[in-house]
Amino acid sequence: MKNLLIALILVFGGQFCQAQSCNYAGAAGHGQRYPASPYAKQVVLSICKTLGVPYIETVATDRGNAFASHSYGIPIIGYNEHFMGYLQLHNQCAPISVMAHEVGHHLNMDLSWYGSFKHPWTRELQADFVSGYVLAKMGCSLYDAQSAFRVMFAWMGSASHPDTPRRMAAMQQGYQQALMGN
Repeated sequence: MKNLLIALILVFGGQFCQAQSCNYAGAAGHGQRYPASPYAKQVVLSICKTLGVPYIETVATDRGNAFASHSYGIPIIGYNEHFMGYLQLHNQCAPISVMAHEVGHHLNMDLSWYGSFKHPWTRELQADFVSGYVLAKMGCSLYDAQSAFRVMFAWMGSASHPDTPRRMAAMQQGYQQALMGN
């Protein structure tokens, strides 16, 4: 029943979506969209299986870093191949962390009418929690799980995204929750 409810939310949640998306580091614009690489599709599929939710359509883009959005009511995740390649050079878990964060936005209904009432930092911290949870379930160490933060973020927050220490703490909470078997 829980999986059915999650599937319905993912499919129909975009029907009530405002014209917004959640971008991993707060950058604007999605750029041109292209078919996702087989690797990116496999990463998102693995994340969705770990969470027990349906696959979320994945696209590549030429701008920004990564985002969660809707296209004609269908949940999508977009990513910049150059950005993900850069992260992967530093740590194999970093791109998975970013994609799990974006899946977290869909799982938490951040793009829905409901999500519009959440503070932006709340949305980001909840998505970081999901990312930590997924990475623990997929066998990454906590150090590896938090590698994306060390590679790309300044320590200061913004209006849309909390500071790095808060984000790393939220990820650690999700990671520890997964280790406890929940």
